[in-house]
Amino acid sequence: MPVINNGSIDVWTISIDSVQHLVSDCKELLSPEERMRADRLVVPYAGKQFYLSRGVLRIILNKYLNITEQSIQFAYGAHGKPQLAKCHNSKIEFNASKSGKYLIYGVTNSMPIGVDIEEIRESKPNYYLRIAKRFFSAHEFSSMLYTKDHNSTDLFFTCWSRKEAYLKRHGIGLSRHLASFVVNVSPSESARLIATPWLPSDVQETQLIDLPAPNAYRTALAVASSSNITIRNYTEL
Repeated sequence: MPVINNGSIDVWTISIDSVQHLVSDCKELLSPEERMRADRLVVPYAGKQFYLSRGVLRIILNKYLNITEQSIQFAYGAHGKPQLAKCHNSKIEFNASKSGKYLIYGVTNSMPIGVDIEEIRESKPNYYLRIAKRFFSAHEFSSMLYTKDHNSTDLFFTCWSRKEAYLKRHGIGLSRHLASFVVNVSPSESARLIATPWLPSDVQETQLIDLPAPNAYRTALAVASSSNITIRNYTEL
């Protein structure tokens, strides 16, 4: 059983192909409410993906909690971010993301966290610049225009994963406009939060960190800490 110390983050990057055989087992680990949620999904494949993503989450959390996977109970924030229910009396914090063929989970002790993984999807020339102009901050869009050492697609997904991780750290997702805060966009630079007008202290109190990513993906995490962080990476359950 791994021990998660203060100032440490465990990151689990799991290939969906590597756990596909666990779909039935994962379904059995879910609560009745989770199964109903999966069954309401119109596309059967999406339901299976939910079984896997939530079942693997329970398998991972079981490694830190002295209870069975089925006994784990979740509570939900105002915008749906899951967390351990108070009945567990645990300081474990976690977050999860899925894109393409990968699941990613971040687990910490006492530090709110957000993680994001994005599959890099190629498109027509300037497509992502148009999206960035519409949804990103003016600073980020300008940086994409004038950063010449990476193409606009790579810059877009680097920026997007950093922004999404930050929003998920607060449990608010895309309910807050993407242009309401600023991150740097170049994958050649360490990730950082540049400005958050609605919560200025976060520039000093939240760290953005790019994570090792599978080929053609971008991953990032945001954590509520200004101290040095130790990250352990896992790719198998």
